[in-house]
Amino acid sequence: MKITAKCYYALIASVELAGSYGKGPVRAAKIAEIHGIPVRFLELILNDLKSAEIVESKRGVDGGFSLKSLPAEIRVYDIFKAIDGELIMIDCEKVSAGECMLKEYMHGLRAVIYDYLHNTTLAELAESCRNGGNGLNYVI
Repeated sequence: MKITAKCYYALIASVELAGSYGKGPVRAAKIAEIHGIPVRFLELILNDLKSAEIVESKRGVDGGFSLKSLPAEIRVYDIFKAIDGELIMIDCEKVSAGECMLKEYMHGLRAVIYDYLHNTTLAELAESCRNGGNGLNYVI
């Protein structure tokens, strides 16, 4: 599974917004500058998150983006889904018959990934980032 740049940037922006939760909106340009993300691309991503009701925006001098819910109420899976759609590992309708031999295995793999993303909140991800990425552990 490869995470798209769009989804990766959405996660970065969401973590930044989680860190600023309750402190007012954050401008896309600020997040883009800190992380070296093209501003226009990040604005499109944030608008996708807005359409999914994960973030909200405010116009004007004090405008920007903020999370619509508490970081502890937002699942990392919700961000993935808002940006890249449903998690699909293999579509047997579009591959050769030989690759479908792995169908059951791929469904199991999808379930593990889905559970991990669904059971991790944005608050947990943000905390892990503050701890240098050492906060999340998952054992199969």
